[in-house]
Formats: sequence, C-alpha cells, structure tokens
Amino acid sequence: MKKFSIFLLMLSMAASMLAQNKSVLNEKNILNHMDVGVNVGTLGFGIDVAVPVGDYVRIRAGYNYMPRFSINSNFNVETRSGGVGKLIEKVGKIDEKLAEFGIDLNNKAYAEYKEMFDKFSQIEAKDYVTLGMKPTLHQFKFMVDVLPFKNKHWSFTAGFYAGPAAVADAISLDKESLLLEAINAYNDIYREYPMKGINGTWLHQPGKAADDPFYKYGMAGFSLGTFKDGDKAMMVPGADNRARGEMRVSKVRPYLGVGYNTHLSKDKRWKLNVDAGVLFLCGAPSVYVDNVYKFDASPLVLDENDFYVSGIGVDSYDKYYGEMVRNNKKVIEYIFRNELAGRFVDSTHILLRSIIPGYINEGKYHINIAFGCTGGHHRSVAIANAMAERFRRDGMRVRVNHRDLDLQNKKR
Repeated sequence: MKKFSIFLLMLSMAASMLAQNKSVLNEKNILNHMDVGVNVGTLGFGIDVAVPVGDYVRIRAGYNYMPRFSINSNFNVETRSGGVGKLIEKVGKIDEKLAEFGIDLNNKAYAEYKEMFDKFSQIEAKDYVTLGMKPTLHQFKFMVDVLPFKNKHWSFTAGFYAGPAAVADAISLDKESLLLEAINAYNDIYREYPMKGINGTWLHQPGKAADDPFYKYGMAGFSLGTFKDGDKAMMVPGADNRARGEMRVSKVRPYLGVGYNTHLSKDKRWKLNVDAGVLFLCGAPSVYVDNVYKFDASPLVLDENDFYVSGIGVDSYDKYYGEMVRNNKKVIEYIFRNELAGRFVDSTHILLRSIIPGYINEGKYHINIAFGCTGGHHRSVAIANAMAERFRRDGMRVRVNHRDLDLQNKKR
C-alpha cells in the first residue's frame, strides 16, 4: 500500500507540473497526448503511463511484476571429509562398526540412534540438495525521457525503480525432506558425541580417533565460507527439515538507458517503444540464509585419556547467528544503543560469575540461564548471545538455544 501511495504521488506531481502552465496545455494539447501502455521484458510484465512535458521531454510512471516461476539448482552438502554422500553410505552400513563395540541397535537403549541410522539407509547417497529458486520481484518506476531529435524516434532515459528489497527466494524441494531430516538427526547426535559418545561408547580404539566415523566426517551442512578467525560458517537445515535462502538488493534502483520509439499505425494511435539500459543495484546483492552457525574448524584435539578437548566444531557450534542472519547486526546495534542494555549484561555477568563456583563445589556442572522478552526474537536473543560471549571468554563451555526462533522455523 505504501508503494502504491508513492506511485500516486508521482503521478500527482506530474499533473501539477502540467497544470502550472496552462498556455503549454492549450497550445500543445498535452493531455490529449497522454499514453497508456503495457510492457514486457527482463523485469517482467508492466503497465506505463507517459505524459509529454514540452517538445523534448516525457515523463513515465508505471508498475512491473515478475511472475513466479521456479529454477532448480543443486547445492553441495559437505562434511569434514568431503561430500555428504560418503557419510550417507558410511552411516547406512554402520551396523558392523557398532557391533565391534558391542552396540545392538535393537536394544531399546539405542532407540534414538536406530531411528537416525535407519533414515540414512533409506536415502540416496548424493552430495547435493536441490533448491527451487523463485523471483519475488515487483516494483514501481519513474522515468524521464529526453527526445533530442526532431523525429522523436530516439530517447535517453534516466529514472529509478522502487520496490521491496527481497527480489528472490530459494527453498529445498519436497523430495529432499528425508535427506535433510536425516542430516538434522545426525547433527543432533554428532554435536553431543565428543562428550557422550553413543550412550558412553565411542566408535574407535584407544589412540585411533581418526578411525571414528563421527570424528572423520564431523558436522554436515552447507558450507558458506570462513570467518576472519578461520572458523567456518555452516548452514544446517531448519527445524522443519528445509533449507532456504533469500536475495536482497537496495529498495531504490537507479536506471539509465536508451530507447527507440516508432508508430505502428498511420493514425499514430499505436506505438512501439523499445528500451535498453542498466539497472543499478547500489551494491552487490546480499544473500541471507537460515540457521547459520560459526564452528571451530581446527583439528581434533584429544587428551591423554583419548577424551575430547577441542576442534571439530563442538566448542562454538551453538553460537547461533539468528533465524535470519540479516536481522542480527541491526537488531543488536539498536538494542545496545541504549546503555542500560550493556549495563544489564555486565551486572548480570558479574552476579552469575560469582555464584557459579558454588554450583561447581556442589558437584553441579550444568546451569540453565534464561532470558525472555515479548516475542523471543530480538531483545532476549541479543542479550543471550552477549552473555554467552562473556562466559566463553571466561573459559566456560556454553550452549545457546533460542527457543522461539526454533518454534518459528517449525511453523514455516
């Protein structure tokens, strides 16, 4: 509705410009030269309203809409040891490996593991997931055409398009749900594996951690690159077993172009206008994805008892970067612009740090700390992340769970 109001304002301004000079209207009969047309091109279908302003200038306003269609593309799913296909084959035939360590999946104690391993035995061993990419482009435009030649065939155009920042989205196809569900189940077990193993059993002999399938393959997901500190950025499927992304550009996009105009009929009632130009996006497009985690990419480190110390992503796997990464930075900056937010985090950190040793002295090694706000998507997320960072700097192992963001994922 807001964009439509801007469109009407543009037309009103154009009409006002004409009304201010009645002699031009009477002499040139401009209003009788108002054109209404339809267009089709790389920006979709649209409608234009064009009005001449003097002999050599024309203004145009309109609306363009790109129909929704889907283009399928494959995206690689990776592990520490390459594509996820190898992991699928390994986990799908893991019974013999488990038997070496006395694990019988038919035992009720291993029910959750059996369910996960069974999922892997049912899916195709491949290294990619197919996502359907769809444009979401619709925008208003305002153009000024300059027609410098007497025959009015050629024109030079400057103007802008304005519309929502989101111009395309992508989501995994329905047929990929089983694979993504299996990956989620595997990651859930893997994340606890270095500390718990499979009910207290690790799948390697002493001193041969490199043979352990969980340590060998690590977390599975879509690799997005690395952070400045060398840690990897990894996207995992959402709680709804989907992978999704969104492309965004500037809401206002300048345009420069050249056009050719000609009449299609002798009475000059029908015209053809061909435009070619450049649409400036004001910077590179940004791609935003769900469920991005920053995790430790350093080599696996075990102590003298073959017990996990660091590496393979467990230390910072739960450093959650937001349901949609685009929101985090701006939201955090806004929240901590108020000095009370920083003071709250500092004072709460001091209080908790002073009482945690008491828990440890009593033999309690886990403490749950919860923060809440009205929606559970902004203030509590920012505060929880800030608090987790302070405890990590204190050398503590921290896991962050944003409950309401996960619920939002499930509803999608």
